[in-house]
Amino acid sequence: METKSRKRVSGTIRDKERTMLKLIEAVGEIIKTEGYTALGVNNIAKKAEVNKKLIYRYFDNNVNNLIEIYVKRKDYWLELAKDMDGVAEAAGIQAGEPLVKEILKTHLDHFYAEEEMQKIVIWETSERNKLMKEVGLKREAFGEEIFKMLEPNFEKSDTDFRAVMALQIAGIIYMVLQAKANGNPFCGIDINKPEGMQRIHKALDQIVSLTYANR
Repeated sequence: METKSRKRVSGTIRDKERTMLKLIEAVGEIIKTEGYTALGVNNIAKKAEVNKKLIYRYFDNNVNNLIEIYVKRKDYWLELAKDMDGVAEAAGIQAGEPLVKEILKTHLDHFYAEEEMQKIVIWETSERNKLMKEVGLKREAFGEEIFKMLEPNFEKSDTDFRAVMALQIAGIIYMVLQAKANGNPFCGIDINKPEGMQRIHKALDQIVSLTYANR
C-alpha cells in the first residue's frame, strides 16, 4: 500500500509539473503570435489545453504570477542574476572589463534572438503595468549589485560608468527593436546581417575599452 501511495504522489507531482510547463509555454506562444494583450486566463488555458482552474491552483490564484515566471525565464538580466558567484568572480578580473564586454555582447545576441522578449520590452515601455514595473525593478536591483562591484574602479576618474552602461544597453534595445520591426538599417548598419552585427559587437568592445582607459 505504501509503495502504491508513493507512486500516486509521484505521479501527481509529475502531472502538476507538466501542466505548469504547458501553461508557461502557452504564455510565450501567445506573446509571440497574438501579443501581450491576449494574455487572459481563458486564452492561456485554451492554448495550453488545460482547465483554467489550474492556473489559479498552481499559481497562487493570480495569472500574473504565471506570466511573471515566464518573463523571468526569458529576461537575460534576471537569468544572469542566478549566477551571482560567477559574476562576482569575473568582476575581479582586470577590474571587470572582460565581464562588461561579455555581458553587453551576450545581451545583444540574446535580445536579438528572443522574439518574445522583444514583445515583452515593448509591453514594458508602452504602458503602465504593475507586473512589468515589478519585473523592471527586479532587473534594476540586479544591476545595482553589478554597479556596486564595478563602480569603485572609477572613483578616481570623472567617467560616469553607470551612464555609459545605460546608453549602451538602451542602444542595444532600440537597435534590435528597430531592426526587427522594419528591417531597415540604423546609421547605415544592418544588424540583420552578420557583418552589421559584428560591427556593433566590435563597437561595444571599443566603448568599454575607452571607458576603462579613462578611469
